[in-house]
Amino acid sequence: MTDELEFTQQLGIEDIGPVNGGWELQVELGPIHMSRARRAHGGFIFTLLDAAIGRAIMHELPPDKGCPTVEMKINYFRPCQQGVLRARGEVVRMGRNLCYAEGEIRNEEGKLVARSSGTFFLSQGREQPPPPPS
Repeated sequence: MTDELEFTQQLGIEDIGPVNGGWELQVELGPIHMSRARRAHGGFIFTLLDAAIGRAIMHELPPDKGCPTVEMKINYFRPCQQGVLRARGEVVRMGRNLCYAEGEIRNEEGKLVARSSGTFFLSQGREQPPPPPS
């Protein structure tokens, strides 16, 4: 996926790409990712999973289709204060109009940080990013 969204880049999320039937992303935690409690913010963890799952789905779709999130559930298992997090998204079932997919995040020790599942709408007309300013 060469047309990365700037949103994930601004968050320091690195696109690892397709791995064993899924899609993986990783991030080295920094101050921007922390809550007031000095742990990775739950909203950031959610964003990381949504991005990994979305990329897994997009990887299986034709270039003219998109996959906005319809609903998504998350379970948090342990807090993270530092280090690298690795997120993985996988398509479980692709229908004509909807896709069900799951994802998880693990820390550097391979321990489960969070797991999610969601439903995504398969839409026509993936919007292309605007050209860079000249």
